Amino acid sequence: MAEHVSSLLRRSVGYLEDEVPDSYRLVLEALGPLVVEVDVDGELFSLRGGRGLEVSDGPAGVAGARIATSRAAILDLLDARFGLDEAVLAGTVSVYGSLDDILRAHDTLLAYVHAAVRASSHPDLLAELRTGSL
Repeated sequence: MAEHVSSLLRRSVGYLEDEVPDSYRLVLEALGPLVVEVDVDGELFSLRGGRGLEVSDGPAGVAGARIATSRAAILDLLDARFGLDEAVLAGTVSVYGSLDDILRAHDTLLAYVHAAVRASSHPDLLAELRTGSL
C-alpha cells in the first residue's frame, strides 16, 4: 500500500527543517498563521504554521484555504506537464478561500518547492510519491 501523502509531507517538513533550515524558515514565514486544508484523492489533512510547520490528519476545522487535487495531478505539476494555472482552470486542482488566503497558500507552495529542490532527501520522497500513483 502506498504511503499517505500527509505522511510524505510530514516527513518532508522534518527533512526541510534539518537539511535546509533557511529555506524551511521561508516556508514558515510564507504560511504565517494560515491553515491550509488539503484533500488528495479523498485523503484529508492540513498544514499550519506557528513555531514550526505541522501536518495534521483529518479535517482542519477552521481553514483559511482549501485545496483539492489528486496524487496524479501533483506529479503532473512537479513534472511540468502543465502549470498550476492550467491545472486550476482544468479543474484538476481546486482552490477555495479568500483571495488573500489563496495568494498566501500559493506563496507557501512556491517556497516549499524551492526548499524541496535543495534538500538531499527529497528525490527519495518524490520516488515514494510516484509509487503511490501506479
